[in-house]
Amino acid sequence: MTISTIIIISIVISCWVLYLFLSAGSESREDAYRLQVSLSETVQEGLCIYIPCTFFYPDSWSSSGTIYGYWFKKRLMYSERVLVATNNKNHEVEKEAVGRFHLVGDPMEDNCSLSITDVQRKDSGQYFFRMERGWMEKFSYLKYQVNLNVRVLTQKPDIFIPGILEPGHSVTLMCAAPWVCREGTPPTFSWTGAALSNLEPSQRTPYFSELTLTPRPQDHGTSLTCRMTFPGAGVRTETTVPLNVSYPLRNFGISVDGENRRGLAISSNLSIPKDKSLRLLCQADSNPPAILSWAHRGQVVLSSWPSDTGILVLQLPQLRAKDEGEYSCQAQYRMGTQHASLNLSVLYAPENLKVSALGSNRRVAMLGNASSLVVLVGESLQLECVADSSPPAYMNWAKGSQPLNSSLLSSPGILGLELFHVQPEDGGEYTCQAQNQWGIQHISLNLAVQYPPRLFDPFCSWANEGLLCSCSIQAEPTPSLIWWVGERIVEDNGNNDLLQVRSTTSGAWTNSSLILREKWDLDLRLRCEGRNPHGTDSLVVLMVSDRASAAGLEFSKGALLGAGIMALLLLCLMLAYKKFLRKKQLETGELGITDSQSNVEVDYVNVDMNNGRVLRPPPPDPVTQAPPEELHYASLHFRRPNPKSQEAYTEYSEIKF
Repeated sequence: MTISTIIIISIVISCWVLYLFLSAGSESREDAYRLQVSLSETVQEGLCIYIPCTFFYPDSWSSSGTIYGYWFKKRLMYSERVLVATNNKNHEVEKEAVGRFHLVGDPMEDNCSLSITDVQRKDSGQYFFRMERGWMEKFSYLKYQVNLNVRVLTQKPDIFIPGILEPGHSVTLMCAAPWVCREGTPPTFSWTGAALSNLEPSQRTPYFSELTLTPRPQDHGTSLTCRMTFPGAGVRTETTVPLNVSYPLRNFGISVDGENRRGLAISSNLSIPKDKSLRLLCQADSNPPAILSWAHRGQVVLSSWPSDTGILVLQLPQLRAKDEGEYSCQAQYRMGTQHASLNLSVLYAPENLKVSALGSNRRVAMLGNASSLVVLVGESLQLECVADSSPPAYMNWAKGSQPLNSSLLSSPGILGLELFHVQPEDGGEYTCQAQNQWGIQHISLNLAVQYPPRLFDPFCSWANEGLLCSCSIQAEPTPSLIWWVGERIVEDNGNNDLLQVRSTTSGAWTNSSLILREKWDLDLRLRCEGRNPHGTDSLVVLMVSDRASAAGLEFSKGALLGAGIMALLLLCLMLAYKKFLRKKQLETGELGITDSQSNVEVDYVNVDMNNGRVLRPPPPDPVTQAPPEELHYASLHFRRPNPKSQEAYTEYSEIKF
């Protein structure tokens, strides 16, 4: 047996022994091969990714020699693997992975980190690491496969614009992508937009691009796009921004949005019914945006900070009368201030009807509905009716159901009524009515005309009870009436056997009667007196008894008849002369009227001395009564009936002075 044969047999035996040894401890050795790596990674296409990795292996007697690392991608459909990165220059990697997959870690330092640049969508899949040292130490870490998920590129570049662009002033814009990795193929930049006619040469680097632009006013709002293309992955991304170029105020005005009304105006009028809703819009287009504010009747009610919308809305949810008036919108921007106004009229029916009264004493009284107003006769009165309405109401005064033509419209919503020298017939209900197309309202007041007492002719006659005298008086308020007999007041409905008074009242009238019974020896003075808060009036009847002896009764009838005829002739002459004087006064206009309303004794008295009662005519109407004549007193002399000679009877007739 040769030496070479012996050597070969020894090597075979040694390998067999080594195999048995390794087989006996394979399970424990496999646990010593471990990999520290993230098992799942995500990256966007066109970008790059770095996967940190550390591997572990057991110590071996064959610990010397170079360690090679390999990254493989599994192809699931073909159950094969493709080498994408290694530090062993004797092995070639897949063509599509050349220049993009790199084993950046040093396997001699147990580092298996992997770098991928210009990531493509087809790079998605599972990857595993394999280490080799010498011809004996080889292991694939299949339990630690990395799952790489490649997604669509969503990263976009950033465009930096220095604030608001001024027309005619050049500005440098920048498009940058700081998230681009430096190891990959640099992206390319391009600019597009309507303002490219002003495009000037730009500076460009792999990570940003600059553009010098001179904007124009018409460039405001136009789009400017910065596009990045990644040639290594065949993808691109872009960012588009509007150009913000300043310009002065335009399209400024007020628009109305409510009740289907719209429009834009600098100054206008608007009428809306009450209780409706309204939205007023103040619009201003400027860059930078203007500061908008609303004012009502000169008072600011709403304002806003600059807004890109350029609209400030004033809400009026339920219109009231107080909401009408001028609304002004102000737009304040850096080049000045502009105003727009709208005059709002709130249409509504008459309301808040009020009446004021101005009397002779110049005091104004505010009256509500169904109020009462007291005025003295002869005074003047001014009534003023005021109504709130829009449009102004048609107004009129009426007394009862009769319209008054003396109504004067002093101004819109104010109607006056003047009453000169008020008389009792002016009393009654006065109504002010206000009406427009939206409704009607009225207010009423009761005018009470008051005056001092007015006494009318007393009337005296003989009755069965004795001497009966009656007196009537009119006044407002209703007067009280008393009788004076001499210096004594006779009480109403008293129980005096000689004197008895009965009085009745009806409205403004008070009627009273006095019955004088039996005998009286002295001169008798009767007085009828009426009173109310405005004054006193009285009438006096002076009766004188004849104290001559009974011989006078025997005076011859001829002498008496002659004296009577002379008296009648004298009376006729006096009446004729008086009539002549009155006629002359009327011709010359010098006849005066005497007022006898207060504390004046009446100028005549009627006395009927017949035994039978004569009915007294009703008192005249105080409104139509003629003014009283000049003041007179009357005294009548009559004889007592002679109880001894009932045949003697003297008859008196009615006499007026």
